[in-house]
Amino acid sequence: MSAERFAALADAYGGDLRRWPVGDRSGAEALLGSGDPAFALLLDRADRLDAWLEDYRVAAPSSDLAARIMSAASRPRIMWRRTRLWWSGLGLAGVGLAGALAGSLAISVALPVSSDRHPTILADEQMTAFDDAGPAESDL
Repeated sequence: MSAERFAALADAYGGDLRRWPVGDRSGAEALLGSGDPAFALLLDRADRLDAWLEDYRVAAPSSDLAARIMSAASRPRIMWRRTRLWWSGLGLAGVGLAGALAGSLAISVALPVSSDRHPTILADEQMTAFDDAGPAESDL
């Protein structure tokens, strides 16, 4: 086992070799038995961090905090529902208005314009907005 691997395992698993992966324990014990104090120092530092983490305790939440959380959680979101419903209705009205405007534009472009030179021809029953309703080119 390399010194870098030993340091990485000490950082990851702490100073207790029983928490290290089984396959790496024998290599770590061999490095500790080599007499190099750097490995023992790494384990000592990891032990101190482990002890500090084990001693840390989170304070219990106050009853005031619990009451605020519960009151916020139980409030109905009626206003948000009304707003969402209003916006969805407005969206549908906007889509309808856009469709009406697009249809009006298509009809105004497709139908001929009445002028003195080109009078509007009344359409017969079979004529559609996309038929040639203007006078023949020979009449121009």
